[in-house]
Amino acid sequence: MTSFCRGFRKNFVLKKVPTAFQSFYLLLGVFLSWEIFFVSGVEARTKENIRVLVLQEVNQLKVTGQEIALKDLQTGRTFFKNIKVSSVIIEREIGSGLRIHGHSISAQTFLLTSARGPLTINGRRYRGKLKVFPGPNKDLWAINELPLEDYLAGLINCEISSQWPIEAVKAQAVAARTYAVFQKRNRQDKQYDVESSVADQVYAGIGPEDDRSRKAVKETEGELLLYQGHPIFSVYHACCGGKTELPEYLWAGFFPYLKSVDCAYCLDSPYFLWNYQAHPETLGKTLLSLGFTGSRVLEIQVAERSDSRRVLRLFIKDDKHRLDVPGKEFRRLLGYDLLRSTNFWVKEDDRGFFFSGLGWGHGVGLCQWGAKGMAEAGADYRSILKHFYQNIEIGKFPR
Repeated sequence: MTSFCRGFRKNFVLKKVPTAFQSFYLLLGVFLSWEIFFVSGVEARTKENIRVLVLQEVNQLKVTGQEIALKDLQTGRTFFKNIKVSSVIIEREIGSGLRIHGHSISAQTFLLTSARGPLTINGRRYRGKLKVFPGPNKDLWAINELPLEDYLAGLINCEISSQWPIEAVKAQAVAARTYAVFQKRNRQDKQYDVESSVADQVYAGIGPEDDRSRKAVKETEGELLLYQGHPIFSVYHACCGGKTELPEYLWAGFFPYLKSVDCAYCLDSPYFLWNYQAHPETLGKTLLSLGFTGSRVLEIQVAERSDSRRVLRLFIKDDKHRLDVPGKEFRRLLGYDLLRSTNFWVKEDDRGFFFSGLGWGHGVGLCQWGAKGMAEAGADYRSILKHFYQNIEIGKFPR
């Protein structure tokens, strides 16, 4: 019997309460203690943590907070035990060494926590813990470990606007949660689960949180997109331009829930139509890494398109050679913010090459502006998600 039950029994039995009342109160105590245990168990399952790579490719970082504690994860030694420290400067030395406040130190990996409030790096505030260690490129890496639900609340306004219809915001929350859990399961042997950039999901700490982002996360707490009981690879993008793409054109793997579907709801997106102009010499320099040897691009031909009309292959000519370039690689080299998708057409004029296209992003999975349009048309978040992810279920964390 729990101490909670013992307390009930002591308070009521010793006062000679009639037997019927004793039984009632004893049962009530058992019920309440079981309810507390059950609720605590549910909370424990949903309090999953996530490790987010928030900083890399820097040689120095300054962490500020209130009553910072610094722990060497290799030895367990704790620094600043009897001192209230509000800032720590960590630098990378030659080799794999680190310096703390200008002093060389043998420790390789530090864990920073704050007794009160968040920790701040480069003006951005973060909940939870920060792990700092030498990176592979003579730099420093910082990983933020925090509850998954808190991570999502800060993520929403980095990916969409929390002021969109709440059903679209909730759809984003569930898709982002599922993506994080999927990557966490696949990266158990790595130092982090997700990056804080477009390489995974954009995250900038506590700053972007607001009441609506927290509301969307709270009202979908723990919900995941599941296929045959497992979290899916729930990728998403800004605007599909009318039709989403198949995943096999971008990633290796089997993703039966990622189909190419029509989307008539992203027409109002400012990214539905776009244009970009590039000079032949600028293109030539951009393509050097692919083996382009000429001083300027003379001709660009689309060699192959997918069923959704996205460019799979291009022929690019100079005065001597013709390169066969994958569409996704061409977009990466020119820049994702300039060539906003591979759903484009190209023409040449006296000023160079003129690209006109549809949508923004890789085009697979959830179309964020499509979700907004569907919500404005009255769809709930579950209907939105089941449109862009086929044959899935929406459920809680697997046990």
